[in-house]
Amino acid sequence: MSYINTPIAFQGDYAGYSWEIFNGDALEILKRLPSETFDCIITSPPYFWLRDYGTPGQIGLEDSVEGFVSSICDVMDETQRVMKKTGLLFLNLGDTYYSGKGQSKGIDKKSSKRRFGLRAVDKSGGLGIGLEPKSMIGMPWRVSIEMLKRGWTLRSQIIWYRKASLPEAVLDRPRRSYEPLLMFSKSKKYYFNRKPLEETEQEDMWTIVSRAKSAAGLGTAPYPDELVKRCLDVGCPEKGIILDPFMGSGTTLRAALENGRNAVGIDLNSEFFQFVKKELTELGLKNVL
Repeated sequence: MSYINTPIAFQGDYAGYSWEIFNGDALEILKRLPSETFDCIITSPPYFWLRDYGTPGQIGLEDSVEGFVSSICDVMDETQRVMKKTGLLFLNLGDTYYSGKGQSKGIDKKSSKRRFGLRAVDKSGGLGIGLEPKSMIGMPWRVSIEMLKRGWTLRSQIIWYRKASLPEAVLDRPRRSYEPLLMFSKSKKYYFNRKPLEETEQEDMWTIVSRAKSAAGLGTAPYPDELVKRCLDVGCPEKGIILDPFMGSGTTLRAALENGRNAVGIDLNSEFFQFVKKELTELGLKNVL
């Protein structure tokens, strides 16, 4: 499996399944991939102004809400093209609060990549859209509405209850314990297997422990392997091909390979690319041994 002959790509195999990763801008790489190739897309793009990965051109630090929505949806346009008509997209996207009070004085001990100077969401003025300070911006809804305008079908909003997650340090509102997982289709008919969901109490609320496998201090925000596996079970045929255009530490790819699927990933950050390259290569060698 080789889609682009370029130095920014690396490929390997695991237990008879192949994987390929690309280091570069997701939109530009996707434009070079063939149409209707992937059975399922599982991804979690950077959230709006929650982390700075120190990579020029990164998504998430746009000056406006409209700019962020456009950045995400432009990438999703290309994922729609490269996804098969029978495919599904699972998009994990959290929200951000508008501050409107100037530079944050707090220090986040969880990750250095969550420490900022003056952020767009800290500036007064309502981000140009009239928000009141301390308001949720509604990013998952804004992105979803724009994707609907661009031809996607939003089939479900799944609630991922992040069991055993670290509580937020807030006192004047309920502490968030879930994130939305948005399921989009390209066509009216697509692959979907309900059987794994019949064994759960709530088909559209997935209780999954939030802890992910170690990413060796990369400072990414990985979701757990079990969340990816649930998406694979319901939304991807066996031996299908998975795509993650924001692969981060490679959770989607690793879980896909270990659950009998081929995988392709893209990331702008060269550190993340090298980490995934090393981890998946070692995973394949362990399987051979």
